[in-house]
Amino acid sequence: MKRFSFSLFFLLSLCFISSFHHIAFAAKIIIPEKVSQGRGFIIAIKAQNPFTGYIEWRNKKIKFSSTILNSQHETQVLLGMPTDEVKTQNIRISITENNQNNIIKQTIKPLKVNWVTHNLNVAPKYVEPPKEVLNQIAKDQKTNKATLARMSDSHTWELPFVRPVNGTISGSFAARRVFNGQPRTPHFGTDMRGAIGTRILAMADGIVVCAEPQYFSGNAVWIDHGQGVISMYGHMSKISVKKGDIIKKGQKIGEVGATGRVTGPHLHLSLYIQGVAVDAVPFFSQMPLEIIGGPTKEQPRPPMPKKQK
Repeated sequence: MKRFSFSLFFLLSLCFISSFHHIAFAAKIIIPEKVSQGRGFIIAIKAQNPFTGYIEWRNKKIKFSSTILNSQHETQVLLGMPTDEVKTQNIRISITENNQNNIIKQTIKPLKVNWVTHNLNVAPKYVEPPKEVLNQIAKDQKTNKATLARMSDSHTWELPFVRPVNGTISGSFAARRVFNGQPRTPHFGTDMRGAIGTRILAMADGIVVCAEPQYFSGNAVWIDHGQGVISMYGHMSKISVKKGDIIKKGQKIGEVGATGRVTGPHLHLSLYIQGVAVDAVPFFSQMPLEIIGGPTKEQPRPPMPKKQK
């Protein structure tokens, strides 16, 4: 697990800070009280001594252990709030320090977001797939389900994440999609503009768990960053890595393309935390992670440069 700056302990305006004091135990924990639908958020813990433990969140158990930085033992765990959650959620944290176990319980309230709707026209085969591709679609779904179920005990990510391409946002996260007049599942990702051949960079350190053509996503790469944090990059024209490769933050993993179900060249970027899709864009900021707010706004296409006479 990588070390990280603990400036995050001074960041959240809407958070719950717990301090528990015991002869063998003294820890500080940051838990937000409110998180917008579709947002990822951090649970931050620090103590005087090494500690281990786990978080129970939405029927998942995420294990953690501390690293040492500036004579303090600390860790961070990423969690996600689903795009459709409306009920207050319970979180339970178990921490063991010097053989002393402590349980912390808290609730987190989801804040409603009004998602945008996109009406798009694509090739009919991507709305009503022909029979000969149904096996491929089923295979893709099985692969992706297994990928999203991965859960290691430590992580390799470090904030902020690297923005995979510099292009503006053409499709916001969690937009409701209507293809050729027919409603389909929400857009669990962010579309970023880019010309075919533009380099795509990995958001964080990790391991490639899938690198293959998929029917809807086109040429796609999935990277496991640990503790259930998975990033996905779709519609590539070229894949530059293979399954099993160890990836470094900012490393080239492919090139922008227009493969799969698209209306033009772009990168489709998805970020999943323990299987929950969240908006990836807030993770690129050098500022503290924003956990309150709607989807990152779409941006108009930049004007073409004028041709020189």
